[in-house]
Formats: sequence, structure tokens, C-alpha cells
Amino acid sequence: NQPNRKSYAVVNLGLILKFIDDKKLDAKKPIDGAALVASGLVRRELDGIRVLAKGDISAKVDQHVSGASKSAVEAVEKAGGSITVKAPAAAEASE
Repeated sequence: NQPNRKSYAVVNLGLILKFIDDKKLDAKKPIDGAALVASGLVRRELDGIRVLAKGDISAKVDQHVSGASKSAVEAVEKAGGSITVKAPAAAEASE
């Protein structure tokens, strides 16, 4: 057990597309941690949000998250969107 270990909320691309289809997320606006929490897809951000490539995404989305797998980035870019990986807030505060 590492005391400083980061704990990320994990989101799959298939769930993001489902929430867009259900009109809980707006694909025209940037999707960030606050939008994912407000939609109910994530309970809380923890140390950040990490996107994984389970499922397909066909919507053009602009995501701002703390991490993403290579295959998730490729899938989003193939659909015409983008994933911006930003540093967690705790890391920015300590700099």
C-alpha cells in the first residue's frame, strides 16, 4: 500500500456515448470532470478521471481528462474528436 498512490475515476468510451445518446452529456461542449459528475456518469472525480477504450464512440467530442489509454485517444481522434490530458489539480497546486 502506497500512501501517496493516486486513485482515478475510470470511464469507458461506450458509456460516454450512451450518456450523449441519452442527452445527459452535450457532445457540442467540452466534456470534463465537472460535466461527467453533473451527468451522473462519475460519482466524484477522486484524483482525476481516466478514459479507457472499452466500447465504441461515434460522436465528435472534446474531452479534458487526467488520463487516457492510447487506444481511447486513437478511437476519439478517429471519430473526429480530441482528448486533452491535463495534470491533476493537486499536482498543479504543488508547483
